[in-house]
Amino acid sequence: MPRIYDYNAFSSSKGGSNRGDFNFGFELKYVDIDIHNRPEEYEDIDDSKVFINYSLDLDVNSMGIEGFMFSVNSVELEFSVDDYPNETKEFDIDLIPGKTIDYSQIQIEKLDSILPTYPSQIEIDMNKSTDPRKFIITVYFGSNIS
Repeated sequence: MPRIYDYNAFSSSKGGSNRGDFNFGFELKYVDIDIHNRPEEYEDIDDSKVFINYSLDLDVNSMGIEGFMFSVNSVELEFSVDDYPNETKEFDIDLIPGKTIDYSQIQIEKLDSILPTYPSQIEIDMNKSTDPRKFIITVYFGSNIS
């Protein structure tokens, strides 16, 4: 379930403003995460989860919602790698546009049905590198179920 981080802005936005910016957080696990093109060090990923902090910008007029735009503020990627015969290694990578990665590395895809508006899956292309500045991240919002 998404979390609303700024509830006051969320609840007061019904007062006729033309725009509404809302921040949410959502966690995805297991099959909703596609990590591919991995480097050798990350080849045997056992468990993974991501926490996506994203914004929804509503364009509202007197007749209703005109449109909305998503932006991803950060992605926290956690995964463990089986390092047999040694112990499992755990990794925590923060992917923050404008800080740890470039804005162009985050792509947003809207699926057939945009409602519900929270992320339904994420795809991370590591480009055979452990350096997050080489990753390409695609976050999918909505669902393909009509």
